[in-house]
Amino acid sequence: MVEELLGRGGSGQVWRARPRSGGEPVALKVLVHGDPGRQAREATMLGELDHPHLVHLHDVVRHRTRRGEEQVALVLDLLAGGSLAALLARRGRLRPGEVVTAIAPVAAALAHAHERGVVHGDLSPANIVFTAEGRPVLTDLGVARVLGDAARAEVTPAYVDPTVARGGAPGPASDVFGVAAAAFHALTGVAPWNAAGPWETLHVAASGELPDLDVLAPEAPAELRRVIRRGLSAEPHARGSAAAFALDLRHSCRPEPVRLPEAGVPDAALGETGRGPRTELTHQVPGRRPRAVHAAPVPPSRWARLRGDGDRGERLAQLLRSGSRRVGALVLVGAALLGAGWLGTRWGGTGEEPAVAVAGAQQSATAAAQGPAAPGSDPGPAGAPPVPESPGPESPGPQSPVPSTPEPSAALPPAPSTAPTPDPVAVPAPGPAQDPDAPATGDLAGWRDLVNGLYEQRARAFVEGRPDLLDGVYPPTSGLAGTDRARIEQLAAAGERLDGFAPTVTEVVRADVTGDRAELDLVDSFPDYRVVRAGSGPGVETTRPGRAGQQVRMVLVHTASGWLLESAVRSGQPES
Repeated sequence: MVEELLGRGGSGQVWRARPRSGGEPVALKVLVHGDPGRQAREATMLGELDHPHLVHLHDVVRHRTRRGEEQVALVLDLLAGGSLAALLARRGRLRPGEVVTAIAPVAAALAHAHERGVVHGDLSPANIVFTAEGRPVLTDLGVARVLGDAARAEVTPAYVDPTVARGGAPGPASDVFGVAAAAFHALTGVAPWNAAGPWETLHVAASGELPDLDVLAPEAPAELRRVIRRGLSAEPHARGSAAAFALDLRHSCRPEPVRLPEAGVPDAALGETGRGPRTELTHQVPGRRPRAVHAAPVPPSRWARLRGDGDRGERLAQLLRSGSRRVGALVLVGAALLGAGWLGTRWGGTGEEPAVAVAGAQQSATAAAQGPAAPGSDPGPAGAPPVPESPGPESPGPQSPVPSTPEPSAALPPAPSTAPTPDPVAVPAPGPAQDPDAPATGDLAGWRDLVNGLYEQRARAFVEGRPDLLDGVYPPTSGLAGTDRARIEQLAAAGERLDGFAPTVTEVVRADVTGDRAELDLVDSFPDYRVVRAGSGPGVETTRPGRAGQQVRMVLVHTASGWLLESAVRSGQPES
C-alpha cells in the first residue's frame, strides 16, 4: 500500500509504502528511464549483495502504467535516521570518533560490493543514511547500472574524484576517493571541492588541489588525517582498496556513537562539533556553462549534467538540463528521503548535493552510477507549471556561508518537489457541467493564456517574496502551495530575491475539460533569471540558467476564485 511520496528525481520516484500483509514500512523506488527488462535483471543481481551496511533490496516489482508502459520498482529498506548530509547541514561537522563510526562501516560495505564487481560511482554524504539507532547504511549502490546507463556517470561535484571530473570512468578507486571525501567533510565541516556553483566546483575538482586537512582539522588525531589524505590521493593507485581504508580508519581513532538530532534537544547538546559551513542537500543544475571561479566554501547548490562526447574539455563544457526531475539530475534526498536511497527530487522534493553527469570514456557497466540530488540540481516540478530549475532548494537545506538560493520547482516555476499524492493528477471529482468561464475544449490558445496568468501570479510571489499571492495560483487541496511557500520563506531567510523569473507556456497541445476539472498537455519554458542578495552591494547576484520547452501534463480545477492549478507532472515521470 503506497502511503506517501518521499522524493522525485530524474530516474523516478520514491514512495513510502507498507506491505498489504502488514509489517514495517518500506521505500518503493519507481524507475523511469532505461530498459525495464535490463533494470529488473540488474536489480536482482544487486539484490544478491548482502552486507549490514548496504541498503537491503527486498524485491523487484514490474508493473504497467495506465499508458501501457512497463516500469520497474525497487522495494528497499526505509531508514529513519536521516542522511549524513542532513546531519552535517545541522551540526556543521562531527567529532573524530563519530567520523570513524559513520564512515568505516560504509567503506567496508564498498569493499563487499567491489569484490562482486559493483561500483557505486557517486558516493557523497547524501548516500550515507542512518537507521534510527545510528547505524550507517550506504544507499544508491550501482544505481546507474540498474538504470541501464553504462556510458555516463552521475557525480556530485563537491566529492568527485579528480580523474572522473576530467572525464574518466568511475571505478573502485573513485569510490575510495568518495568515501574519503565524505570523511573529510564530516571531520572539517566543508566538502573537499568548493566553488560558487556545480560547474565551477567540477573545475576545481579537476584541478586536484585539495584544501589542507591539517589546517582545517588540526585537533583531529594525526593517524585519522593521514588515512583520509591517503584516500584522497591524486593518484588512484595510491589510495588503496576500500577494505584497507575501512580497516585503517577504524584503527585511526577510538570510535564513538554518532549523535543524531532528537526532537527538543538543541544541537549544542549533541557534543562539540565545530562550526563548519552548512551544506545543502542535493539539487539539479540545468543549463548553460558559467565561468569557472573559486569562491567561498559553498557546496554546489544544484545539479549539473554533462555529456561525454568529444574531448575532455568539451565533455565538461556541455551542461544538459535534466528533463524529468524537479530537482535535477540524480539526487539523494537526505533526511527527507529517510534513507530510501533515492536519487534526486523534483516538483516539490527534497535533495542533497548537486550532481553532475559526466560522460565517462567507455566506462564499464559496473562502473556507472550517480548521486539530489542531487541537489542539486534545480528544482523543477515533476510536472508542475514551468518552475525554474534553479530558485529554491529541493528541501530546506542548511545555510552555507553564501546562502544557497531556494529554487522553484521545475514543472511550475520554482516549486519544490515535495509530497504530491500517489496519483499526481488526482483532483476533486468533476462537476456535472463545464464551467462557463473556461475556454472551450478546442480553444488551446485560451487555455494557454489562462495558465500563463497563473504562471505570472506564481512568478510574482517569488519575485516579490509574497507567499499570499499563491492563493491565486493553487486551490486549498493542492500540495504544491506548501512547497512554494517553503521556498519563498527560504529565499527570505537567506536574504535573497529573484529577478527576471518569468516562466511561460509556449503551447497547449491538448485540453480535456470535464465539469470543474481540466487536464492539459502543454509545453513551458523560462529564460535565464537572477538571484539577488537583498541589501547588498554590486557583484552579489547570480544568474541562473533558463530551460527550453518541456512537456507538462497539468490538472486545473475550477473554484470560487477561478481556475487554479491542482497538480502537474513533467513528461517522462512515472505514473501510478
